[in-house]
Amino acid sequence: MKFLFNLDDVQKSFLITTLFVIGISSINTGSINIGSLSFLIVSFLLLLFYFFSYKLMNLISYSAIQISSLIVLFYLKKTIYSSIPVPIYLIFLLLIFLLIINILRNQFRWIIYSTLSILMVSYYFFNEENIWVSESLDLFEYKKGETNSNYFTYSTGEDKHRNEYKNPDFLSNSIDASKIMEDDWNQSKINWREVFWGFNKENIPLNGRLWIPDGNEKYPIVSIIHGNHSMQEFSDNGYNYIGEFLSSHGYIFNSVDQNFLNGSWDGDFRGKEMTTRSWHFLENLSYLKELNSDSLSPLYNKVDFNKVIFIGHSRGGEAVNIAAKFNKLSTYPDNGNVKFNYDFNIIGIVTLAPTDYRYNRNYELKNMNYLSLQGSMDSDEESFFGMRQSNRITNSIDSLVNTNILIEGANHSQFNTSWGNSDSGFPSKYLINYRNIIPDWLQRKILKYYLINFVNYVSGKDLNAINKLNKSIEYKISTDDELKILSQYQKASKNIKNDFEGNDIGNNENTTVFFENIDRPKLEKLEFRGGKSQQNKALKIKSKKNSRIIFKLKNDSYLDNLSLDVYNEIDSSYLNIKFLIDNEIVDSTELKLINNKISLENYKFNYLTKKRFNKLNDIMLTTYEVKKSNRNINSISISFKKPANYYLDNIAF
Repeated sequence: MKFLFNLDDVQKSFLITTLFVIGISSINTGSINIGSLSFLIVSFLLLLFYFFSYKLMNLISYSAIQISSLIVLFYLKKTIYSSIPVPIYLIFLLLIFLLIINILRNQFRWIIYSTLSILMVSYYFFNEENIWVSESLDLFEYKKGETNSNYFTYSTGEDKHRNEYKNPDFLSNSIDASKIMEDDWNQSKINWREVFWGFNKENIPLNGRLWIPDGNEKYPIVSIIHGNHSMQEFSDNGYNYIGEFLSSHGYIFNSVDQNFLNGSWDGDFRGKEMTTRSWHFLENLSYLKELNSDSLSPLYNKVDFNKVIFIGHSRGGEAVNIAAKFNKLSTYPDNGNVKFNYDFNIIGIVTLAPTDYRYNRNYELKNMNYLSLQGSMDSDEESFFGMRQSNRITNSIDSLVNTNILIEGANHSQFNTSWGNSDSGFPSKYLINYRNIIPDWLQRKILKYYLINFVNYVSGKDLNAINKLNKSIEYKISTDDELKILSQYQKASKNIKNDFEGNDIGNNENTTVFFENIDRPKLEKLEFRGGKSQQNKALKIKSKKNSRIIFKLKNDSYLDNLSLDVYNEIDSSYLNIKFLIDNEIVDSTELKLINNKISLENYKFNYLTKKRFNKLNDIMLTTYEVKKSNRNINSISISFKKPANYYLDNIAF
């Protein structure tokens, strides 16, 4: 204490400010491998760093306290607070410093001013209130089913951290991933990871959760894998709400544990583990197939392996796409010594806010039901990467669904109950714009609504459910506010007359295109706001008041209803569509367009959003269907009523 009394007020303020920031930084680092009291170790290390800085500066300067404080605070800015802009960091330090120095000098008026300033700034940054939504909202209501179910777990029984995997209902086995993974088990801190989990890449376990409906019939199986998150904050139980819901409607639900493939404070695999996620996922299904053949198992003869549905979240979304391809291969493409023998009958894939760029093979899938959902307020992934996989799917069967759903206000994490409400950890989570994010209960309600309609459709339980998937909507969340859900879906390739993927803007094998009163129509390779390719082209036009596009069909025949994808940025916009045969109008309609422009203001400051993602907006087209009378046609005329920028794609019947 004598040391403290010998300091002047400025030095004391520097010292106390630094100790305060060290304290809150240590508490918010979260649990690391040594357990929940790990913040004590972090505090000790930072204080030790401060002490040695002080000793060093004391040898060369009278201002040892000030300089030592600046060194430590600069170090904290470059490490823990690296995501916080310098001005914001300095404002907080200055306010804390002013409060402390005024307390030491007994300047009560300035103490009040400083305190109020801190409270005002803190309220703005620490406020995590979501969009207010009326609890009476029932648009996405889908009642829980009437089927009872039982919950089980399976594992090797050797888990060090979770009781459900220490004492599982079924004993599984470990598998050797050494021929699948990179040479290193992790890119850094290999020993830390192995100490925490108790195993290495040569014996990773098959762990998972199962919801099995009561009854003596066979049920479709829905299997999900989570994405990358802190491996100490276990992710596989974050989909329990989906398991309880789908099993009540007659589906077996399986949530696979891959937490040991996730990142931690010591780093992660940087996406090099993607193929391991996919292979491990298929191995889990193979294990369940064994249980299904075991007459002593509660799963015996319960699984309909002719109806398998994959779901993946985040990196898991990319992994299930890869797994669908591995499912049909005889060997692992990166090591031909690893043999595959799966061949499950996959009837559908669902991806939630997926990645699509971590594995160097962008697989193209064929004849696959596909659904991808993305939130407009995702602060983890820059854009809707599920559309890329969707654009690479080739379906030749009319009944297959290939739909992308953009949910305004949804974020990345709230699909998983274990990941919290924020897409970032401390301290960058305080920069996120929560006021544009819907509550977690609504985001999960919307997810369940689209999931149950998708699985009911692809499993054959409800063929009308496709109409709920392929519909964009605007809906009220309160008396004055509304949100959008945009749906873009692909027709079977044989029905598409013009997808603008060629290089000739005016001519392809199916149509000849004529432009009237349109300046510089162009084919554009669509990009996400961060600059990555959407792997799709569209026709971009800037219309005038009486602009028109005519599609002359080269093979006139009986054609069903028209569908087309449109991007529009203005309210109350309409297209006038006419169907013609030999220049004679045989049918016409006026198509009201939704405003596709959704501001992606992820952070409390737009310049931070632009710094992270480059832009505040993205291009997401909406699919429309236009009914026509049952008559042959050989031309389509599309007129624009308002001057605006539009994108058109996938003219199909």
